[in-house]
Amino acid sequence: MDKQLETSKKIEQKFRGFTVYKQTSFIVSILLMGSITAIVPPVAEAQISMSRKKSTTEVKRLLEEGRRLVNARDYNGALAIYQRAAALEPKNPTIFSGIGFLQAQSGNFRDALISYRRAIALNGNNSDYYYAVAYIHGNLGDMKASKEAYRKAIQLNRNNVNAYLGLMVTQSRLGNYDAAKWAYEQLLERDSKNARAHELMGSIFKKQGKRQEAILQLRKARDLYERQRKFDGANRVDGLLRTLGV
Repeated sequence: MDKQLETSKKIEQKFRGFTVYKQTSFIVSILLMGSITAIVPPVAEAQISMSRKKSTTEVKRLLEEGRRLVNARDYNGALAIYQRAAALEPKNPTIFSGIGFLQAQSGNFRDALISYRRAIALNGNNSDYYYAVAYIHGNLGDMKASKEAYRKAIQLNRNNVNAYLGLMVTQSRLGNYDAAKWAYEQLLERDSKNARAHELMGSIFKKQGKRQEAILQLRKARDLYERQRKFDGANRVDGLLRTLGV
Protein backbone atom coordinates (compact mmCIF):
# COMPACT_ATOMS: atom_id res chain seq x y z
CA MET A 1 0.00 0.00 0.00
CA ASP A 2 2.82 2.44 0.84
CA LYS A 3 4.44 1.78 -2.50
CA GLN A 4 1.11 2.30 -4.22
CA LEU A 5 0.57 5.65 -2.51
CA GLU A 6 4.11 6.72 -3.39
CA THR A 7 3.41 5.93 -7.03
CA SER A 8 0.18 7.92 -6.80
CA LYS A 9 2.03 10.99 -5.53
CA LYS A 10 4.65 10.75 -8.25
CA ILE A 11 1.97 10.64 -10.94
CA GLU A 12 0.13 13.63 -9.52
CA GLN A 13 3.35 15.64 -9.17
CA LYS A 14 4.27 14.86 -12.75
CA PHE A 15 0.95 16.15 -14.06
CA ARG A 16 1.22 19.27 -11.96
CA GLY A 17 4.62 19.88 -13.48
CA PHE A 18 3.18 19.67 -16.98
CA THR A 19 0.45 22.22 -16.27
CA VAL A 20 1.83 24.68 -13.76
CA TYR A 21 4.13 26.33 -16.30
CA LYS A 22 1.04 27.57 -18.12
CA GLN A 23 -0.30 29.52 -15.17
CA THR A 24 2.21 32.36 -15.15
CA SER A 25 1.73 33.15 -18.82
CA PHE A 26 -2.05 32.80 -18.69
CA ILE A 27 -2.84 35.02 -15.71
CA VAL A 28 -1.27 38.10 -17.27
CA SER A 29 -3.56 37.76 -20.29
CA ILE A 30 -6.70 37.91 -18.17
CA LEU A 31 -9.19 40.42 -19.52
CA LEU A 32 -6.68 41.68 -22.08
CA MET A 33 -6.43 39.04 -24.80
CA GLY A 34 -10.08 37.99 -24.78
CA SER A 35 -9.22 34.31 -25.11
CA ILE A 36 -11.20 31.98 -22.91
CA THR A 37 -8.26 29.61 -22.70
CA ALA A 38 -6.06 32.46 -21.55
CA ILE A 39 -8.31 33.62 -18.75
CA VAL A 40 -9.12 30.40 -16.97
CA PRO A 41 -6.54 28.77 -14.69
CA PRO A 42 -5.41 25.38 -15.94
CA VAL A 43 -6.35 22.20 -14.17
CA ALA A 44 -3.32 22.28 -11.92
CA GLU A 45 -4.96 20.19 -9.29
CA ALA A 46 -6.23 17.39 -11.49
CA GLN A 47 -5.64 14.08 -9.78
CA ILE A 48 -4.08 11.29 -11.79
CA SER A 49 -3.46 8.60 -9.23
CA MET A 50 -3.79 4.95 -8.45
CA SER A 51 -6.73 3.88 -6.37
CA ARG A 52 -6.02 3.77 -2.65
CA LYS A 53 -8.29 0.83 -2.23
CA LYS A 54 -7.39 -2.69 -3.14
CA SER A 55 -7.31 -2.94 -6.93
CA THR A 56 -7.04 -5.86 -9.23
CA THR A 57 -3.61 -6.79 -10.48
CA GLU A 58 -4.62 -5.86 -14.02
CA VAL A 59 -5.76 -2.38 -13.00
CA LYS A 60 -2.50 -1.83 -11.14
CA ARG A 61 -0.58 -2.89 -14.21
CA LEU A 62 -2.59 -0.61 -16.47
CA LEU A 63 -2.16 2.41 -14.20
CA GLU A 64 1.57 1.82 -14.01
CA GLU A 65 1.69 1.67 -17.81
CA GLY A 66 -0.38 4.83 -17.95
CA ARG A 67 2.09 6.55 -15.66
CA ARG A 68 4.95 5.55 -17.96
CA LEU A 69 3.14 6.99 -20.97
CA VAL A 70 2.40 10.22 -19.08
CA ASN A 71 6.09 10.53 -18.24
CA ALA A 72 6.79 10.16 -21.97
CA ARG A 73 4.07 12.75 -22.70
CA ASP A 74 2.16 10.24 -24.78
CA TYR A 75 -1.21 11.55 -23.64
CA ASN A 76 -3.26 9.70 -26.24
CA GLY A 77 -1.63 6.43 -25.27
CA ALA A 78 -2.13 7.16 -21.59
CA LEU A 79 -5.78 8.01 -22.22
CA ALA A 80 -6.39 4.66 -23.90
CA ILE A 81 -4.79 2.89 -20.94
CA TYR A 82 -6.86 4.79 -18.37
CA GLN A 83 -10.02 4.04 -20.31
CA ARG A 84 -9.20 0.33 -20.13
CA ALA A 85 -8.63 0.68 -16.40
CA ALA A 86 -11.98 2.46 -16.01
CA ALA A 87 -13.73 -0.42 -17.75
CA LEU A 88 -12.26 -2.79 -15.17
CA GLU A 89 -12.88 -0.49 -12.20
CA PRO A 90 -15.90 1.66 -13.14
CA LYS A 91 -16.46 3.04 -9.64
CA ASN A 92 -13.02 4.58 -9.21
CA PRO A 93 -13.41 8.39 -9.41
CA THR A 94 -9.68 9.09 -9.61
CA ILE A 95 -9.42 7.10 -12.82
CA PHE A 96 -12.20 9.16 -14.40
CA SER A 97 -10.59 12.39 -13.20
CA GLY A 98 -7.40 11.20 -14.86
CA ILE A 99 -9.26 10.55 -18.09
CA GLY A 100 -10.84 14.00 -17.88
CA PHE A 101 -7.48 15.64 -17.31
CA LEU A 102 -5.94 13.94 -20.32
CA GLN A 103 -8.90 14.90 -22.50
CA ALA A 104 -8.67 18.53 -21.36
CA GLN A 105 -4.91 18.46 -21.95
CA SER A 106 -5.69 17.57 -25.57
CA GLY A 107 -8.35 20.27 -25.89
CA ASN A 108 -11.21 17.77 -25.92
CA PHE A 109 -13.23 19.73 -23.40
CA ARG A 110 -16.68 18.28 -24.00
CA ASP A 111 -15.51 14.73 -23.37
CA ALA A 112 -13.44 15.97 -20.43
CA LEU A 113 -16.57 17.48 -18.91
CA ILE A 114 -18.36 14.13 -19.19
CA SER A 115 -15.45 12.36 -17.50
CA TYR A 116 -15.27 14.82 -14.61
CA ARG A 117 -19.02 14.64 -14.13
CA ARG A 118 -18.62 10.88 -13.82
CA ALA A 119 -15.90 11.42 -11.20
CA ILE A 120 -18.19 13.81 -9.31
CA ALA A 121 -21.04 11.29 -9.45
CA LEU A 122 -18.72 8.83 -7.71
CA ASN A 123 -17.24 11.36 -5.30
CA GLY A 124 -19.17 14.60 -4.98
CA ASN A 125 -17.03 16.01 -2.20
CA ASN A 126 -13.82 16.56 -4.14
CA SER A 127 -13.06 20.26 -4.59
CA ASP A 128 -10.51 19.61 -7.33
CA TYR A 129 -13.10 17.90 -9.53
CA TYR A 130 -15.31 20.98 -9.45
CA TYR A 131 -12.27 23.17 -10.06
CA ALA A 132 -11.58 21.15 -13.20
CA VAL A 133 -15.21 21.41 -14.30
CA ALA A 134 -15.05 25.19 -13.85
CA TYR A 135 -11.94 25.37 -16.03
CA ILE A 136 -13.60 23.27 -18.71
CA HIS A 137 -16.80 25.34 -18.72
CA GLY A 138 -14.65 28.44 -19.16
CA ASN A 139 -12.97 26.95 -22.19
CA LEU A 140 -16.40 26.07 -23.59
CA GLY A 141 -17.49 29.67 -23.16
CA ASP A 142 -20.03 29.13 -20.39
CA MET A 143 -18.83 31.63 -17.81
CA LYS A 144 -21.93 31.33 -15.60
CA ALA A 145 -21.46 27.57 -15.26
CA SER A 146 -17.76 28.14 -14.68
CA LYS A 147 -18.53 30.61 -11.89
CA GLU A 148 -20.89 28.18 -10.17
CA ALA A 149 -18.37 25.35 -10.34
CA TYR A 150 -15.65 27.54 -8.84
CA ARG A 151 -18.04 28.48 -6.04
CA LYS A 152 -18.76 24.81 -5.39
CA ALA A 153 -15.04 24.06 -5.32
CA ILE A 154 -14.62 26.76 -2.68
CA GLN A 155 -17.56 25.48 -0.63
CA LEU A 156 -15.88 22.08 -0.48
CA ASN A 157 -12.43 23.48 0.26
CA ARG A 158 -12.22 27.01 1.62
CA ASN A 159 -8.45 26.95 1.10
CA ASN A 160 -8.54 26.17 -2.63
CA VAL A 161 -6.52 29.21 -3.69
CA ASN A 162 -6.72 28.44 -7.40
CA ALA A 163 -10.51 28.34 -7.19
CA TYR A 164 -10.55 31.87 -5.77
CA LEU A 165 -8.38 33.01 -8.67
CA GLY A 166 -10.77 31.34 -11.09
CA LEU A 167 -13.74 32.93 -9.39
CA MET A 168 -12.10 36.35 -9.67
CA VAL A 169 -11.76 35.82 -13.41
CA THR A 170 -15.28 34.58 -14.07
CA GLN A 171 -16.95 37.19 -11.88
CA SER A 172 -14.99 39.91 -13.64
CA ARG A 173 -15.90 38.56 -17.05
CA LEU A 174 -19.54 38.65 -15.99
CA GLY A 175 -19.17 42.22 -14.76
CA ASN A 176 -19.56 41.27 -11.11
CA TYR A 177 -16.66 43.34 -9.85
CA ASP A 178 -17.72 43.40 -6.20
CA ALA A 179 -17.87 39.59 -6.24
CA ALA A 180 -14.45 39.47 -7.88
CA LYS A 181 -13.07 41.69 -5.14
CA TRP A 182 -14.64 39.43 -2.50
CA ALA A 183 -12.82 36.44 -3.99
CA TYR A 184 -9.59 38.45 -3.99
CA GLU A 185 -10.00 39.36 -0.31
CA GLN A 186 -10.81 35.78 0.64
CA LEU A 187 -7.74 34.56 -1.23
CA LEU A 188 -5.44 37.02 0.54
CA GLU A 189 -6.76 35.89 3.92
CA ARG A 190 -5.40 32.45 3.04
CA ASP A 191 -2.32 33.45 1.09
CA SER A 192 -1.26 37.03 1.80
CA LYS A 193 1.80 36.79 -0.46
CA ASN A 194 -0.01 35.58 -3.56
CA ALA A 195 1.44 37.71 -6.34
CA ARG A 196 -1.02 36.41 -8.92
CA ALA A 197 -3.94 37.69 -6.86
CA HIS A 198 -2.54 41.23 -6.96
CA GLU A 199 -1.68 40.88 -10.64
CA LEU A 200 -5.19 39.78 -11.44
CA MET A 201 -6.78 42.48 -9.28
CA GLY A 202 -4.59 45.02 -11.05
CA SER A 203 -5.85 43.75 -14.40
CA ILE A 204 -9.43 44.03 -13.18
CA PHE A 205 -8.90 47.62 -12.04
CA LYS A 206 -7.26 48.35 -15.39
CA LYS A 207 -10.32 47.05 -17.18
CA GLN A 208 -12.52 49.30 -15.04
CA GLY A 209 -10.40 52.32 -15.90
CA LYS A 210 -9.17 52.69 -12.31
CA ARG A 211 -5.59 53.59 -13.17
CA GLN A 212 -4.20 54.40 -9.72
CA GLU A 213 -5.75 51.32 -8.11
CA ALA A 214 -4.38 49.18 -10.94
CA ILE A 215 -0.88 50.60 -10.51
CA LEU A 216 -0.96 49.96 -6.76
CA GLN A 217 -1.95 46.34 -7.20
CA LEU A 218 0.52 45.69 -9.99
CA ARG A 219 3.38 47.18 -7.98
CA LYS A 220 2.48 44.88 -5.10
CA ALA A 221 2.49 41.95 -7.50
CA ARG A 222 5.87 42.93 -8.95
CA ASP A 223 7.44 43.33 -5.51
CA LEU A 224 6.17 39.91 -4.40
CA TYR A 225 7.41 38.26 -7.58
CA GLU A 226 10.84 39.80 -7.08
CA ARG A 227 11.02 38.69 -3.45
CA GLN A 228 10.02 35.20 -4.50
CA ARG A 229 12.62 35.30 -7.31
CA LYS A 230 9.91 34.77 -9.89
CA PHE A 231 11.46 37.09 -12.41
CA ASP A 232 9.25 36.06 -15.33
CA GLY A 233 6.27 37.25 -13.32
CA ALA A 234 8.02 40.49 -12.35
CA ASN A 235 8.91 41.21 -15.97
CA ARG A 236 5.38 40.45 -17.06
CA VAL A 237 3.91 42.90 -14.55
CA ASP A 238 6.47 45.51 -15.58
CA GLY A 239 5.00 45.20 -19.08
CA LEU A 240 1.52 45.85 -17.74
CA LEU A 241 2.75 48.86 -15.77
CA ARG A 242 4.30 50.31 -18.91
CA THR A 243 0.90 50.15 -20.61
CA LEU A 244 -0.31 52.37 -17.78
CA GLY A 245 2.50 54.86 -18.37
CA VAL A 246 4.57 53.81 -15.34
